[in-house]
Amino acid sequence: MSAAMRTPDSLGRLLDLGRTDRPAVEWCGHTLSYERLGEAVDELADRLAGAGAARTHVLLLGPLTPGYVVGLLAALRSGAVPVPVDAGMTPGQYAWTERITRPSVLLSSDVSPVAQFRGDTSGDVGELVVDAATGRVVLDTAGRRCPDSARRHPDGDAGYLVPTSGSTGAPKAVVGSRTGLYTFLTWFVEEFGLGPRDTCAALTRVNFDPSLRELLAVLTAGGRLCLPPVDAQLDLAALGRHLAGSRPTLAFLVPSLARRVADVLTERSTPLDSLRLAFFAGEVLPARVVRQWAGLAPGAEIVNLYGMTEGTLAQLFRRAVRAEDAAGAFGLPVGRPRPGVTVTLAEPDRDGRGEVLVTSAAPALGVLADGPGAAPGTFRIEPMPSPLRTGDIGFRAGGDLVIAGRAGDDLKVSGRRVSYHRFVTEVEELAGVAQCVVVDRQAPHAFVAAPDLPPREEGALRERVRAVAARLELPVPGVRLRRELPLLRSGKVDRVALAASLSAEEASAPGGPGRAGATTVDVLRQLLDQDQEPAASTAFVEAGLGSLDMITFVARVNRHFGLELSAQDCFGHRDLASLAAAIERLVRTGAPVPVPPGPSAPGTGEPAVHPLSTRQLAYLATCMADGNANWCNLSREIRVERPVTEAELRAALDTLVARHDVLRLALTPRWDGQVHTGAAGVRCPLTVHEAGSRTVQEARVEAVTPLIDPTTAPPLRAALVPVEGGTSVLAVAHHLFLDGLSMDLVARELRALLLGEPLGDAPPPDGFRAYCEATRRPVEPSPDAEYWRRALKGAGQTELPEETGAGARDGMLLSRPFGVRAVRAAHRLAAETGVSVFSVVLAAYDRAVCRTFGLGALNVVVPVQAREGVPGTVAGLFMSQLVLRGGGPAPLRDRSREYARQLAAGLAHGAWEFDQRAAEHGLDGGDRFPFSTVLFNQHPKARGLRARDLGSWEPRPLGRSLRYQLQGELQMSAAEMVLTYYYRQGIAMRGTDLTGLVDRLHGRVIEALCQTGGTRCAD
Repeated sequence: MSAAMRTPDSLGRLLDLGRTDRPAVEWCGHTLSYERLGEAVDELADRLAGAGAARTHVLLLGPLTPGYVVGLLAALRSGAVPVPVDAGMTPGQYAWTERITRPSVLLSSDVSPVAQFRGDTSGDVGELVVDAATGRVVLDTAGRRCPDSARRHPDGDAGYLVPTSGSTGAPKAVVGSRTGLYTFLTWFVEEFGLGPRDTCAALTRVNFDPSLRELLAVLTAGGRLCLPPVDAQLDLAALGRHLAGSRPTLAFLVPSLARRVADVLTERSTPLDSLRLAFFAGEVLPARVVRQWAGLAPGAEIVNLYGMTEGTLAQLFRRAVRAEDAAGAFGLPVGRPRPGVTVTLAEPDRDGRGEVLVTSAAPALGVLADGPGAAPGTFRIEPMPSPLRTGDIGFRAGGDLVIAGRAGDDLKVSGRRVSYHRFVTEVEELAGVAQCVVVDRQAPHAFVAAPDLPPREEGALRERVRAVAARLELPVPGVRLRRELPLLRSGKVDRVALAASLSAEEASAPGGPGRAGATTVDVLRQLLDQDQEPAASTAFVEAGLGSLDMITFVARVNRHFGLELSAQDCFGHRDLASLAAAIERLVRTGAPVPVPPGPSAPGTGEPAVHPLSTRQLAYLATCMADGNANWCNLSREIRVERPVTEAELRAALDTLVARHDVLRLALTPRWDGQVHTGAAGVRCPLTVHEAGSRTVQEARVEAVTPLIDPTTAPPLRAALVPVEGGTSVLAVAHHLFLDGLSMDLVARELRALLLGEPLGDAPPPDGFRAYCEATRRPVEPSPDAEYWRRALKGAGQTELPEETGAGARDGMLLSRPFGVRAVRAAHRLAAETGVSVFSVVLAAYDRAVCRTFGLGALNVVVPVQAREGVPGTVAGLFMSQLVLRGGGPAPLRDRSREYARQLAAGLAHGAWEFDQRAAEHGLDGGDRFPFSTVLFNQHPKARGLRARDLGSWEPRPLGRSLRYQLQGELQMSAAEMVLTYYYRQGIAMRGTDLTGLVDRLHGRVIEALCQTGGTRCAD
């Protein structure tokens, strides 16, 4: 047992899960056994205890992954108070949460998105980043001391905190108790007979307290927890696949979301025959939803749960619910109180209906108040009143409590209270209607979801809805037809968004989406149906667009433009401008088709000699001055989620050779030009490995280590490695012909060919040869030479201390995440200084390298792309190198601006190439990079990736030596960032292992960013 858990309370003992090899948590092909889960929880709980996190808040960032589960268990077992935070919060809501909770630690994973977390965490608050699949810590900047800005709970029973805005939009933070959580979990597991044979398919977003029962109940019972892919809640089809593929015995659902998921599963004839318990909560459970799920899962017992956050999870329950149990026109009963709970009705009317009041023996401790507590350094908690007012209207039927709906469905019309509960139920029984909600906006408005209603029938449906109100003698509401109603991330209907949409409709111009003269962005604004029209560059999240209700927006976009986009597609484009451009391209071009191989070169007579580009000459002089070497080899791994045959890979490689003229080029024997061969005469070497004969890493080293002969086309080789669940294809190319971004292009196209996907626009047949002709080096020095003479005046050679001996120059690779805090700081600094994030991180890297290796000033070589207008579809070597001069200690903001200035000037004077600068300074011809053996560059990746997709947290050999000593490569996907380090094994300092050295260096990069770019919480 770890030091963090020597004196566990009842909850701590309950969560000290057994250590067996049985599966505990499964996610996206990864499985954590109870043994491995316990080890990860122990490690993290010890770190939290060491950081002094007990009785302080730990911001626990989603999304839901095994790493999140490890973080939740570790926080609870260490005595910290976890604050679940997910991507649905706006920047303002997150900033409020940070300010009021004053956390001691941020706990995130390598899939926690950066864009949604823009609060003002104190500069002294550290972060722990865990591997999403294993829960192992991959970054620790928390230190061993609780920050001064943090506060503690005066009561050791504080268990967790749930930030919530309810249905009013007013934020509050409910402090749950450890006693209440323990009491609920022990009752729940016993009442429903949960055990090791149970499997729960988790569906709930983490920042809603029902996720606690969903995650913890099955684990305390020794069962299996299946987690959905990241953001599966944005895609009903993905959610349905997760639910069916998990073969769950338990599922927890909100009725509004449950209805939509059931529609998807029913449409695909996918039964849930393993389900034994289906729990519903969060809204009134309609009989029609019960009928749906009884049909999908005929062997399942349907359970209706009822409760509020303040009362600790669920306070009432009704087992064995049937559709025919509905109380007249109202929903299904929520049953009776669990032990320790009593329920009364406040001021019941003549029909026995009144507000539901709940009294719990173990409620939440209270609401976190703004400002300090009575004791120094503590929080102030406003205790929960007793009884708790739920805001729900209920009545008793046969001993069971029935919830008729929210008090918000009882409207004041002309000074009297009018109930629309029965109206809602009867409208939902009309043909074509999926859901109905009544909202008060200066008058009653009925929002009716009719997803499949033809436009010609909309008027008739409105009349039928009005007729229901007239028959029930109710004030006739305005009728607003929708394809779907927007949902909160909890799965409930978003009433605030519905009310706000009324203002948008009143303000919108006649004609609606698609009116004459409207741009695509204008149409998208109308389809968003928001109160405040966002700017074209405003991110969807910043515009307040919820996650689940993105489904509604996607449906409108697809209907209007005749497309088949998903919610991930829209979020991936981030804002209206990007999405509009993508839509216009799709509408204009239609579905792209694969491009057939181009014709072979004539191949008659002696092959023509083409000039080397000035960039190729620079590479030859810098990296091949003493001959060919395996440091010239670049590699990429292409994962394909199916078996790939040798014939399939061969055909795909032949297509690439025919598509890209650079793959048909080779050096002349004297290395003074290059010759082109027709596609028919070029064959890519291919190695096929037997399944299980070697790991992917072993095959990669075997492929990278041998030299690639630059005088023989193609400058590319490949290997096929069967792996579990599919195939890994390894592509290795000579750097003289392909740079890193071109390797990415070739890898993407190779994967597309193997999956039968379209390749997109074809490159010009002579694309790279034309570039070489255009950038052949002139005889006379370029006018740019004068700039570099001034910029590099007095520049010497930067080198790091290095051990010698066998293997000292062998290359290693290791990536490290920044964590959301440091990324946020870097973006904040970039905005403040008016420079790129790249310049900011480069300045932090400069400072960290100088501190780590004891350097006074640093020259940095920065590889850049110099395409000279060549289309991005062309593969080749377009890389040039800039030399930036650090100039000694300087404030990070000033250094960032100076590096940005040097980058801009260097790009503008790129005609005087790197080798020419080195020769003029007498630094050419050596066995090292001239000017500096320390490099830094940027590797842009496709949008929509997370930190986990950008790097690997385990060091691996490159299988080749390195010409330089250390390179930092900033991997970027929109706002997400990872820093990958390439380094020689010889740079390890005495008494320091290589991984420890990189961790220390990276920690100083983060320290520089956070100390300069962080801000403190308001007092």
